[in-house]
Amino acid sequence: MKQKVESIKLSVILNTFNRPEFTRKALLSLQHQSLLPGEVIISDDGSSDSQLPLLEELKPDLKFPLIFVSQKHSAFRLARCRNNGVLAASGDYLVFVDQDLLLTRDYLMTHRAYARRGCFLVPQVIRLTEDQSTRVSTELIEQCNFATLLTRAQLQKNQRQYYQDTFYYVSRRLGYRTHRPKLKGGLFSIFKQDLIRVNGYDEKYQGWGNEDDDLGRRLYAAKIYGRNPFWGDYALHLYHEPYHQSGERINDEYYRKRIVAINTGDYRCEQGLAERDLTGLTHRVFR
Repeated sequence: MKQKVESIKLSVILNTFNRPEFTRKALLSLQHQSLLPGEVIISDDGSSDSQLPLLEELKPDLKFPLIFVSQKHSAFRLARCRNNGVLAASGDYLVFVDQDLLLTRDYLMTHRAYARRGCFLVPQVIRLTEDQSTRVSTELIEQCNFATLLTRAQLQKNQRQYYQDTFYYVSRRLGYRTHRPKLKGGLFSIFKQDLIRVNGYDEKYQGWGNEDDDLGRRLYAAKIYGRNPFWGDYALHLYHEPYHQSGERINDEYYRKRIVAINTGDYRCEQGLAERDLTGLTHRVFR
């Protein structure tokens, strides 16, 4: 029997690392959604600027349960960090959001409306300039009035991405093989059971790059396809200096080997959700 969309519990997994001011804005954005999440999991990669004082401050005013899980920081382990959030989540449906993203008013509502088993959803993201980011105020986030902040060119690029992703979706429905729309790890949603089917993120990816591409390919190999139904909704990416200035992808060789295996149908990673639990992690539930 199909589960009714209205009965689906949404777990938002908010990945964080330092920059508590971004975490504050992201939580404020979630607070003013037309559909509130069933819970928000702060999955932290061992921030030196602890997120806990901020969460203690904000929790009395938040309208949703808040869970904090953190691993010890050791280089760049985003794949493991996102799996931590999945392990801590109790919802049927997972919405991944990075801490540097702000959301339009009906963003979560659209995720729930189009939630389908065997499908993951990939919204658009509009990258703000440094000047635009400085003009993002608390009032603007509360009103979700982001169109006044954006240029016509940014909005048009957003619409082109929607049409392009729709073309990919229709092409696949017609039988053409494609791995698009492309999965974006900090900006997608999926039924938890579909993610468990491929064993979540591959934690062998340590260091910047490739973990999202790997997961996307494995989902497609498992016949779990991407779709972008976000005509009027999008996420705004706040400007900041990149964590990895060089852009070097140290996982390229491993990823190339995995592509070969995935293309033969090997869509489950060897080091993922099934090999893990929350043992050894900082885990706190705010009530």
